[in-house]
Amino acid sequence: MKARDSDNLCGKELKRLASVVETSCALAENVDLDSLLQRIVDSAAELTGAKLGGLLVLNQENTGYEYFKVTGCSNEPDGFPTGNGILSMPYKEGIPLKLDDIREHSQAVGTPPGHPEIQAFIGVPLRIRDKVLGSLFVGKGPGKGVFFDEDENLLMAFAAQAALTIENTRLYERAEELARLQERKRIAESLHETVVQYLFSIELEASRRLGQREPCWRKSLTIQHLAERASDELRSAIFALSSTLSANKKGLSVLLKDLMQEFEETSGIQASLLLPPNLIETSPTINEAIYRIVIEALSNVKKHSHASVVVVTLSYDKSFLSIAIQDNGRGLNFRKKAGPHFGLLTMKQAANNAGGEIAIINNEDDTGTVIRATFPLNKEESEK
Repeated sequence: MKARDSDNLCGKELKRLASVVETSCALAENVDLDSLLQRIVDSAAELTGAKLGGLLVLNQENTGYEYFKVTGCSNEPDGFPTGNGILSMPYKEGIPLKLDDIREHSQAVGTPPGHPEIQAFIGVPLRIRDKVLGSLFVGKGPGKGVFFDEDENLLMAFAAQAALTIENTRLYERAEELARLQERKRIAESLHETVVQYLFSIELEASRRLGQREPCWRKSLTIQHLAERASDELRSAIFALSSTLSANKKGLSVLLKDLMQEFEETSGIQASLLLPPNLIETSPTINEAIYRIVIEALSNVKKHSHASVVVVTLSYDKSFLSIAIQDNGRGLNFRKKAGPHFGLLTMKQAANNAGGEIAIINNEDDTGTVIRATFPLNKEESEK
């Protein structure tokens, strides 16, 4: 081989390698899927000397196509291919297909009007593990030469990048959708189990007192109390909907600090937050449970405890994360017939949903109440 030919070959291989690396960087930078797939098709056609390039992506049900990207065609594709010709073979069979003359293949079905004439063809599947997501292909016009093994290898590299990007995008979308559905379900359950019950209690209480013709002021006070409780629970449930996202962005410690500051300003009760020097990162589910428990506990302190001080302490060891809310008030009176303790039920449900447990240490001799919730840490969290 002449020196010039050798230099040209090295330069060509370097250009190919640079293009693959550039595409990988774009993948890591979270370039949007639509743009990245088009970049892959353009690069594949250019670096193999092809006249035409294309990429087909099956939808998640494998009933049709989700993406169809082309390059080298003057007209934008009108719809998707039929799936009965050469273009579908790489993903149907799961192996590359390299032809010197596509027109001689038994499954060639011709081309639509305005489509460039193609002779040499190579197509590879978009594969990730045992899943085939579509195909990437290029073609050369008559008399423009054939494709070689290095062209197939380059196409396989681009196809692997495309498949990885598609799969990651779909996994991310499914995770987001699952999180949204879980949040909606949780909020619906919370509203049903708390606010709806409170409002129903309002109706029953009002009806009972009206039937017994009790003084109007007593009925009004009861209705006011229950309506206030329902309003607080509704605000707590709605706020919890955004707290998961906030916890991911701001951190649990920042949320708790903001909450304690707001509580102290609105209640006049001295509030302190004690945190470990290096707070570990926990799951959004545990973060949300802790946040809801603190909201509910502080609401109880404000309304019922007659306390002057409340302390919230977050701590952890190798196996458990704990949150404790302690006040110096008069304690909870469980013997008083004041209806169900919905606030306590809400805290227990929040702890249970995150796999934790909650305990209430209650004193009715003016030494206050301690509410402690404990959550098990998985191996990854405990090692952080």
